[in-house]
Amino acid sequence: MRVAVVGGGASGTAIHRALTEHGAKPELFSRTTGFDVLRDDAPARLAEAEVIVEATGRFTISRRAATEFFTRSTRAVAAAARASGARHILLSIVNGDLPQVQGYGYLAGKTAQERVARQESPNLTIVRSTQWFEFAGQNIDRMKIGPIALVPAMTIQPVALDAVADVIADAATGVRTGALHEVAGPEATTLWDMTTQLSDKRVTPIPLRIPSRYGRAFRDGTLLPAPGIEVAGPRYTEWLNARSA
Repeated sequence: MRVAVVGGGASGTAIHRALTEHGAKPELFSRTTGFDVLRDDAPARLAEAEVIVEATGRFTISRRAATEFFTRSTRAVAAAARASGARHILLSIVNGDLPQVQGYGYLAGKTAQERVARQESPNLTIVRSTQWFEFAGQNIDRMKIGPIALVPAMTIQPVALDAVADVIADAATGVRTGALHEVAGPEATTLWDMTTQLSDKRVTPIPLRIPSRYGRAFRDGTLLPAPGIEVAGPRYTEWLNARSA
């Protein structure tokens, strides 16, 4: 089975690896491989794929920028999927569509992306995950100011990216069926606790309380998954220990 993985970075790499382990023949399409989903001819470039996994990403807190990027990405992928008859699998976020968090531009963009995908992809599967374990390190990179890094107050139930990639690979290869799959890690925690457990001590973390409706939602656990959601992967401490080993 030929699977096109659109999107680079950690997610694209993890999904590519999981698909290979599932016996598929994945190919990565990202800027690092010479493909820009916003500029290139996606139907022509992705024509041989039986499944197209969309895992594109661009971090921004601007609602306008996020919505423009994610909806354009999905329209391009949806057009490619329609042209070739491929299935379209979209990677998204658990509870990212709730009204309380739409003031946060990135999540508003992902919400718009899901809406466009449902409108334009006739054979769509959405895989939503909670925040990844990698999120703590990514936040340090994004929020670093000299010797400090701001850590927003967030209550979350993070999951290993490799576990999410396995769910996507199952959906791509037909092990899983259905239009929506949601997955979370095994325990709730805070972004602060995750950050303080990191071994990288090059910066000093500083707690940040975001004064907005979505800031309150981040703090009060709005992003926590509903009871009964699928739980997958190791605990955060187990994941950290495995990486350090």
